[in-house]
Amino acid sequence: MNRRRLIAASLAAAVAWRTAHAAPKPNAHVGYLELVRAADGESLYREFIEGLQARGYVEGRNLRVLRRSGNGQPDSVRPLAAELGAAKVDVILAASIEPARSARYAAPRTPTVFVISGEPVLEGLVQSLARPGGFVTGVTSRAEDLTAKRLEILKQAFPRIQTVAVVGSNMSMAGVAFDDAARQLQLAILRFPVNHPDDYRDAAAAISRSAADALLVVEDADVVIGLSAFTRLMMATRRPVMFNSEMFVEQFGLMSFGVSQRQQYRRAAEITARVLEGAKPASLPIELPTRYELVINARAMEEYQIAFPREFLLRADRVIK
Repeated sequence: MNRRRLIAASLAAAVAWRTAHAAPKPNAHVGYLELVRAADGESLYREFIEGLQARGYVEGRNLRVLRRSGNGQPDSVRPLAAELGAAKVDVILAASIEPARSARYAAPRTPTVFVISGEPVLEGLVQSLARPGGFVTGVTSRAEDLTAKRLEILKQAFPRIQTVAVVGSNMSMAGVAFDDAARQLQLAILRFPVNHPDDYRDAAAAISRSAADALLVVEDADVVIGLSAFTRLMMATRRPVMFNSEMFVEQFGLMSFGVSQRQQYRRAAEITARVLEGAKPASLPIELPTRYELVINARAMEEYQIAFPREFLLRADRVIK
């Protein structure tokens, strides 16, 4: 099934559900599993909770949430998933790929809704996008790899750049494609892996000493430990930085192009409500993005004295002032 047909199927299912959806489940019990520290994930967690409220689920009234955070330690996430399964929550929200894998294997019969940026079939989470099968469904932001588009936007905004530093974990860099786009745009690429929070400062210092004219961050905001500090370190290189999520830009990053992560967690809340009300994850298609946004932080522009061409600013979907 191609992407257009899958999106149509997802929208049709959503419309049908909204037309005749069940009343909110009394005494709903939801598990929330994240890799990052609770403080780092708080903003997206609140989006999820507010999304549930919009569907009639209110903490202290008909909703209990058991939140578990891995504090940035991947090895700790699977035991936390097993804990949620043992607590017999009605559904688990898996925030990012490691919690999704952990819930899939440590709580295999607990319905799980994920929010990821990867390919759920290749990750072994579902059988297919249209018919997930099993107990897992959710939303993914990677309907297509946007790395080439982000490089293109960087080049349009700053035509004189010749070398771009790509920043992210080895896993994140392996999951995106930038070599062909870089060649077409006549850009040289320098790789700066950040596999642990201890790498962030070293990478920023190395970039500052390098020949890089601009940065492309390919790491996802919901797996970065110390999001604000990481964003500031990348901006401290005093190069234009392209991020892949508006969450970085709200933390004083310069610009981003991609799917709104806030909206992704709202969509995940709606799917969670559907599961609570009787829908089977096996029959809920994986939801794909339908809109991408270019977001620019005007305050970061001023602080770091980075100027965009006026016509480029006019293309932005949102400018944070």
